[in-house]
Amino acid sequence: MSALWIGLDVGTTTVKASAYSPEGVCIAEAAVPSEVNQGSGGESEQDMASVRACVMRALAGLGGEIDVANVVSLGIAAQGDGFWAVDAEGEPVAPAMLWNDTRAAADLGALADCGATAAIGRGCRTALWAGTSGMLWRWLRASDGDAAGRVARVMTCADWVGHSLTGEWATDWSNASIPFLDFATRSYGETQFKALDCRDLADKLDPPRSAGTRLGGLTADAARATGLPEGVPVSVGTLDLSAMIVGMCMDRPGQTMMIMGTTAVVNILSDGLDPEDEPIGAAVLHPTAEIAIKVLAPTSGASALDWFTRLHPRTLGGQGAGEIAEKLNALVADVPPGANGVTFLPYLSGERAPFVASDIRAGFYGLSAATSKAEMGRAVMEGAAFSLRHCFASQGGLPTEPVQLSGGGSRNATWCQIIADIVQQVVIVSSASDQGLWGAACMGASAAGLGDPVMLAKRAEDHVTYRPEPANGPLYDRAFARYQVLSDSSRAVRARLGSLEGPGG
Repeated sequence: MSALWIGLDVGTTTVKASAYSPEGVCIAEAAVPSEVNQGSGGESEQDMASVRACVMRALAGLGGEIDVANVVSLGIAAQGDGFWAVDAEGEPVAPAMLWNDTRAAADLGALADCGATAAIGRGCRTALWAGTSGMLWRWLRASDGDAAGRVARVMTCADWVGHSLTGEWATDWSNASIPFLDFATRSYGETQFKALDCRDLADKLDPPRSAGTRLGGLTADAARATGLPEGVPVSVGTLDLSAMIVGMCMDRPGQTMMIMGTTAVVNILSDGLDPEDEPIGAAVLHPTAEIAIKVLAPTSGASALDWFTRLHPRTLGGQGAGEIAEKLNALVADVPPGANGVTFLPYLSGERAPFVASDIRAGFYGLSAATSKAEMGRAVMEGAAFSLRHCFASQGGLPTEPVQLSGGGSRNATWCQIIADIVQQVVIVSSASDQGLWGAACMGASAAGLGDPVMLAKRAEDHVTYRPEPANGPLYDRAFARYQVLSDSSRAVRARLGSLEGPGG
């Protein structure tokens, strides 16, 4: 019999399930779209019963492609944060409010103005946002007292899915991190509950555990719905980002992973995040190791390149992302590092890391009558990479170990080399794009007693390695210094313009 480990990833818009051999080879996969309901008042919701049904359909679809008798474990990863609540009978109180729900934004602004959010920064090393459980609980309590009165347990999506499959309740370290976990004590912090006036939420949260531990076995009802064997060990669910970290075999301080998708994410593993009243970005505890993951997410990643190429449909258009990237790479091939003095600030949608400024805007600096489209294209590619280096600079300096890079932008070889040169570190790109699912599968296998999940995640993968060109280091040091000066100045200019324009300007 060939053992199969199942990984489940419950995203905001899609539920994915994959079956793996212990060597990390994907044997079969299935995906089911899920529905998000959004409203004009900032609502972003999902029906909890519908999410459960999507999970069952995805697993049933996967089961139809494999010999289910060979399944030995199931691991869960899912979207994080938000507010998922059930009553005393374990039934949903209302639709889940998601991580990107903004109904509590005004309330958050008022709390920040009076300094109440500083306790959150000091406790869980995270800048609070509206789509977290504490803020959404405050909104529900003020807006629908009847629903709030029926809430008996509050959780994340992964916890709800785990309960749907096993009948058991638990949360893991990464999902429990924001906003009430005190990293210093690794327990829920009274100071944080008090700061948000959420003491009445404390007894509704499950104490955190490792995501590599066993939540329970697949129930008879879940087995009938999915076609999988009853009793299959299921792990405590974890955050999708944390599952990706495990799938990349990361559990040591100093390891770094970047995602270059539509937006970008810098993830730095650390055993010593200092408490701050106003931290930049977020932090979550590692799902299985006693370290933290610092998460910094600039707003612009590949979206900056997409914007630039859309401005030039005749010369940079194409049938797909690959063709467009080839044309852009050919355009900038002969432009030297630093783009001949042209700098692009990539704040097309404001910025959120390494500083928060929703009203800041993008722009070019250093244009002259002789500036070419090629120089501007190179500056856009460099500007998005400079925002990554800016995140590292805010955390104490450039990475000291090779950086793993994932996301659609990692398929652009020219851009990967630019990133390696700018962060002055080896950049490693894997041919695999399923690290989150694979990480979930490995945590499931760990829950079945098969070993440490990070060790289990080691598998044969093809990698492309980009090594920084030593000669480009000094050039990019100067170009990045210019970028920082312009970024600082842009924020100051934006503030002065705001005072001129007034409300609505």
